[in-house]
Amino acid sequence: MNHRTTSSLAVLLLATTAAAQWQQATPTASPAGRSAAGMTWNPTTGALLMFGGDTGAFPNGASNETWSYDGSTWTLLTPTVSPNPVVGVELVHDPVRGVFVFYGSLSTSFFGGPSIDQTWEYNGTTWTQITTVNSPGGLGLYGMCFDSARNRTVLYGGQPNSFFPIAANGTWEYNGTDWTQVTTVGSPGPLERPAMCFHQGIGRTVLFGGIDPQTGGVDTTWLYDGTNWTAAVVPGPKPAVRTGAKLAYDSDRGVCVLTGGVDPTNGNQIVDSWEFDGTAWTQVASTTPGRRDGMLAYAPNRRRVVQFGGIGGTGGFTTLADTWEYSMARVIGTGCAGGGGVPELRATSGPRLGQSYVQDLTNLNPTIGIAVVVLSLTETPATPLAAIGMPGCFAYVTPDVLLTVLAASGIANLPITIPTTATLNGLSLFGQGLGLDPTINPAGLVSSNALEGRIGQ
Repeated sequence: MNHRTTSSLAVLLLATTAAAQWQQATPTASPAGRSAAGMTWNPTTGALLMFGGDTGAFPNGASNETWSYDGSTWTLLTPTVSPNPVVGVELVHDPVRGVFVFYGSLSTSFFGGPSIDQTWEYNGTTWTQITTVNSPGGLGLYGMCFDSARNRTVLYGGQPNSFFPIAANGTWEYNGTDWTQVTTVGSPGPLERPAMCFHQGIGRTVLFGGIDPQTGGVDTTWLYDGTNWTAAVVPGPKPAVRTGAKLAYDSDRGVCVLTGGVDPTNGNQIVDSWEFDGTAWTQVASTTPGRRDGMLAYAPNRRRVVQFGGIGGTGGFTTLADTWEYSMARVIGTGCAGGGGVPELRATSGPRLGQSYVQDLTNLNPTIGIAVVVLSLTETPATPLAAIGMPGCFAYVTPDVLLTVLAASGIANLPITIPTTATLNGLSLFGQGLGLDPTINPAGLVSSNALEGRIGQ
């Protein structure tokens, strides 16, 4: 990329107003508002799966609905068997056994009482209650994730009794047959509403925040390796004390994304988002409304963190029914086949201020040594290119800047240096590749998918 092209790209970026990293989705159908449900990704369908939650209805708004979200709409599923309504649960997917797991629930009676002691699994068709020899004894508002390094569901803390809120401090693991309590040297202590996910890059469960109703909230980052919990020594800034936040692991960029929660000292909603790379926290742009006890999960097929519902709004007492999506790289459409296959444009790093945003254009004709990448600030509806001699190909962006890049063995690499201008934070930069293929069609060109990269700090 020459100096003139770099200058053109800088002008393109600096001449615009940044958009938010969080964007509200507009699904054609949606569940009623709810909080404290379980949600995770379904690799079989490519959609998110959500179960249960508190709809806020009086006197008992607990739900036993199973919903699916594919990025366009929410669909109410009809399992053959469903558990009773639940509140304060987490849902994980066990890829080894191909099932979804949730545990427990707060008591859903009007007067509260002991939390529910049940383990349920969903196989994509029906829910089945699993009888175990041992169990955590009944919990809601715990933290839970699936440890893919050891193939275990890991559960920590929670609220054993919804009438007398005293948090638990146990670490439990479920192997698909039974629950086992793990005795650890270190421990985050009694906690309810902690944010938790498994960081595949470092092979550790990450826990942040939560509250001990007897002493208050915490802001420690804890790591669990299957044997012990360790308080991470985090350099630089970190999220403030909060409870009711959520963590989801972005497997494409190798970060745990944290959002939501409330300040336990005053109940104020916290409106920010952070990323944890296994060593340090980085705050990123955020305009999603504050909330607690929402649902958060990562959809790797769409490269998006999705948030639904929670408790927020004016005064922080509204049950929300909104869907928000967060991403720094989104695949748009598909390419058309050439001599090297269907060209694919992929981001190998996220676009961050002052850093290099690297994109690879693959599956090009291996006999051609150059390719073109179109950069744009505007996504367009899929536009057929047959009229210019490219049948079966589509344009997904406006041609604001065209970059010629070198290719070798069917692969072209495009590093773009993002300026350190703060107003670019959250800006969407679109790209689409063009491969030279003289014998494939009259235009001698084939196109790739498009890619949206959202600039972050």
